Amino acid sequence: MKLRFKRSLGWQLGLGFTLLAGICAIAVGVYLYQVRQHLGSNYTALVADVIRPQLHTVLLHSALDEFRERPQDSEMIERFDNLLWRIPQHIEGVNFGLSKIRFRPTDFAASLNRLQGVAERLPDLRQALDKMVTGGPPDDLLQQGFAIENDLAQAYSRLSDLLHSEAAKQRVAMDRLAIGIALLILVILLLVGGLMLALIRLHYQHKKVLKLSLMDELTGLGNRRYMLNFTNFLFEQSQHSGLPLSVALLDLDHFKRVNDNYGHPAGDQVLRAFADALINEVRKADVVARIGGEEFCVLMPDTEAKGALEVVERIRLRVSALSHQELGVPVAVTVSLGLASSDNHDTTFEHLYARADQALYEAKTNGRNRVVVV
Repeated sequence: MKLRFKRSLGWQLGLGFTLLAGICAIAVGVYLYQVRQHLGSNYTALVADVIRPQLHTVLLHSALDEFRERPQDSEMIERFDNLLWRIPQHIEGVNFGLSKIRFRPTDFAASLNRLQGVAERLPDLRQALDKMVTGGPPDDLLQQGFAIENDLAQAYSRLSDLLHSEAAKQRVAMDRLAIGIALLILVILLLVGGLMLALIRLHYQHKKVLKLSLMDELTGLGNRRYMLNFTNFLFEQSQHSGLPLSVALLDLDHFKRVNDNYGHPAGDQVLRAFADALINEVRKADVVARIGGEEFCVLMPDTEAKGALEVVERIRLRVSALSHQELGVPVAVTVSLGLASSDNHDTTFEHLYARADQALYEAKTNGRNRVVVV
């Protein structure tokens, strides 16, 4: 069993970063939408309060022109009287709206003063209307009316220009603020992204160090520490399930001769070829490790002696059939194997391992290239 590591942290951090970026993008979008809606709501109402009364100047001018021709027209008098009632109401509404917006008083004081002057002169205009209704000449009404109409037109025009100008300035300011917030969020995302990349790098460095600490670099198999990570667990599992745990120890025969005759690089190639043959013959559930030099170990969980013997015999035959091309040197390589399966006498894994080691010793002393089962 070769080392395998799951690569989940990178996906988790990537998903987290994507979600964070999406939330930030949604937040910026909602913010911009609400800012624009808020600005529009604030100014739309006030601009409407200013624009609607501008119609009064048109109505007032039209009514005064008609009074020149028909000063005693009752319908026109009624409409004019209603207009005199509506003008102060709208002036009051404009005053209230402007009080809710943070303009500098000097920006609109002149216009408000002019409107206030109009409001104060309206009673005089109503008196002039009453005199005309009772048969007086319309001259006084026309003079006062056109003066008031002129003041209204100038005041409302000035306020309208001011509101549109300030609304544009506010929109520019809020757009700049929105851009600043977006840039701030971008910086935060970059910092979070950098932190995530650093965490991913640290995580994979940690995995690499852990892998190297458990892996035999030459063969790619696990090392002794790797094997020990499984021994107690597999042995306890065997004790609970009642199914035996089989342990095979393998040792290449006369390996020292290969190093002496062909050098250590050739010996390394032989070890790699042997490891490839070994890993190809064991089962997926088996744990394979190089425990030192030319000695290897195979842990076979839930495997009786008969089944384990079939596996190790297959390994022995496969190794003896390795070609010179696979080995890299013109030699024949064989392996000795000691096999032990757990039984009621094995109270610890160390005891089981010792029996397999004794079986390997017997295989070496009895001629090598054989399997001994105890």
